[in-house]
Amino acid sequence: MRRSFGTNNKNSKDKKKASKEPSAPQTWEEYMEEGVLLEEKGERYGTGDKARRFYEKAGDMYNKACKLNPGDSDCLYNFGRVLYILVDFTHSACQKLSLLNASIERFRSALSYDPENADTLFNLGQALTTHAEVIQDHNEDDEEHDHEHKREESEYEGSPEERAALELQEAVALFENCYSIQQHNLYDAVHEVHPKNPSNNDDKSPEVLEQEIKELSSAAGALIDTLVSTSQALTSLGFLVVTKERSEDYYRKAVERLDVALGVAKDKLLWPAEEEESSSNEVTAELLIDGESEDVLPATKPVSTFREAESQNDSVSQQEKLCDIHLQYSTVYSSQADRHFDDAGVISEELNEKALRHLNTVLGYQPRHVVALCDKGDLLGGWAQGLARQEKASGTLTDKDLERWDSASTISFGTSDAVAAEPSESTEGDKISRPVKIWQLFASATRAFLTALEVEPQNTSILEKLGDIHWSRSRLSSPVALKNRPTLLNNASVYYRYAWDSCKEATGDNVNEEQRLELLLSWAQVLWSIPGKDDDVLRVLKQWKRLGGTKEMLRQLLEDDSGDILQEDFIEFALKKVRTL
Repeated sequence: MRRSFGTNNKNSKDKKKASKEPSAPQTWEEYMEEGVLLEEKGERYGTGDKARRFYEKAGDMYNKACKLNPGDSDCLYNFGRVLYILVDFTHSACQKLSLLNASIERFRSALSYDPENADTLFNLGQALTTHAEVIQDHNEDDEEHDHEHKREESEYEGSPEERAALELQEAVALFENCYSIQQHNLYDAVHEVHPKNPSNNDDKSPEVLEQEIKELSSAAGALIDTLVSTSQALTSLGFLVVTKERSEDYYRKAVERLDVALGVAKDKLLWPAEEEESSSNEVTAELLIDGESEDVLPATKPVSTFREAESQNDSVSQQEKLCDIHLQYSTVYSSQADRHFDDAGVISEELNEKALRHLNTVLGYQPRHVVALCDKGDLLGGWAQGLARQEKASGTLTDKDLERWDSASTISFGTSDAVAAEPSESTEGDKISRPVKIWQLFASATRAFLTALEVEPQNTSILEKLGDIHWSRSRLSSPVALKNRPTLLNNASVYYRYAWDSCKEATGDNVNEEQRLELLLSWAQVLWSIPGKDDDVLRVLKQWKRLGGTKEMLRQLLEDDSGDILQEDFIEFALKKVRTL
C-alpha cells in the first residue's frame, strides 16, 4: 500500500514556496525553505539513492528548524512526513521501526500544538498502521538492535499482535476524527460552489468556477483517501483479532467505509462534468477465459507493449478514486476469505468471487492497471492453491473433464507467452469439477501476471510470481498438467532467471536480501526438478550461499511451514549440498 504524505490525496501538504535556494541557512525560515527545496528534489527523483539522499538532507533541515522553533506544528509535521517517506527506502525492519517511531513522535508533537489538523491526523494514522504491519513481521533474532531501540520496544507489554491491534485501533480513531473535519469542510465548500440560489455564481468567471470545482474535487479525493485508509486499518484488525464475531464486525465496518467513499466518488456535484462516471466503464470481466490452447507456450523475454499516456494535469481524478475504492473492496473480501480459510479450513467461493468482481471493475476502467492485474493474479493463484490443497487426497478427473480439455479451442495472445491450456466453461447444469477449476484459476492468474508484465517488463516481483505460478502448475496431477510439465518447469526457470537478472540491475532496488535469497532457492528447486540440470542447481546454490544463505536458514525452513513454493524434499537436498559447497 502506497502512503500519502501531507494531504491524504497522494500529494504532499502545501508547503511554503522558496523564491531562491539559500546557500547557507541560518534562520528558522531559511532552514524551512531549504527543507522544502530538498524535499521537492527528492519528489522529482521518486525512488533510488538520489531521492533518498535528498529526503535525508530535507530531514536534517527540518530537524535544525525544529531546534530553533520546537513549538511550530508545520515544522514538526514536515519533519515527521519526511521521516515517514524514508521508511520506503530501507528493507531493514529495525531501521523501519526506528524511522516510524521518530515519525510518530513528531506527528504527536505537531498534534499537541494543532489538534484539529486533518493532514497530521491522517499521516499519524498512516504511520501507526505501517508500524503495526512491521512489528508483526519483525523477528528480533534476525537483526541486531541498538540499545535505544530495545529500550523503546521494551516499554510495551504483550505480544506483537496485541500491540499491533492497539495501534490499528488508534489509527482508526484518528482517521475517523480526520474524516469528521474533512466532511464538515467539504460540506461548506459544496455550498460555496453550488449555492441554493444559482444566481450567486453569476459574478464568477468561468475560470474561477473551474478552479473552485478542482479544489472541490481535491477535497473530495482527500475524504475518499481517509475512508479507504480507515477501511485498510479495519481490514487488518479483522484478520488480526482472535474471535470470529469481532473479526466479522471489523470486516463489516471496513465495507461500510468504502460504501460511503463510493457515494462520494459518484456524487456529480464534486467532480468536473467531463469526469462524470460512465456506466459503460464498470464492466465485469469473466471469471475464466473461454477455451485457451491446450499446449503451454514457451516463455520469451518480456518486452513492454504498452506506452503510458502522459498526465495532462495534476487535478484529482474521479476515475482514479473509483479504482482506489474498488481495489480496497477487493482487499477486504480477499482478506476475509483468508480469515475464513484459517478458521474453517474451507475456501469461500463467495468471498473470492466478490473480490474478483471488484478487481474486474478496476480493469474495466483501466485494463492495464498493474496493481489490479497483480492483485487479480494473487487472488486467483491463492484460490487455486487452496483448492489444490483440498484436492490432494481426493478425486480423479472424469471423462467429461478430459473431453473439455480435448475440445478446447485456440485463441491468439499476441506477444504474451507461457499461457497454458484452459478448458471451456461448463454449460448450464454441467458443473465444473475441482481439478478443472484449479487449472482454470491458475491459467487466468497467469494471464493476469503476463498482462502486467507487458506494462512493466522489468518488474522483479511480477517475474518472480510468474516463476512461482508455473512451478505450482507443474505440480498438479491433472492430465493437462502432466502433458505440459516439461514446458511449465522450463518456463518457471526462465522467469526466475529473468527475475534474478532484474535483481542485479537498478530495477531490482525494491527487492531486499531475504527476497533475493528466496528467489535463488526457488530457481534452484525448479532446476533440481528438470533432468540434466545438476550443474545449474549447484551454480545457483553457490550464488545463494555467496549472498548470505546458511545451513541455519534451511533448517529454519524445515522447522517452519515454508509455504506452497519451497518443498521439504528440496530443502533437505539443499541442506546436504550446501555443506559441500
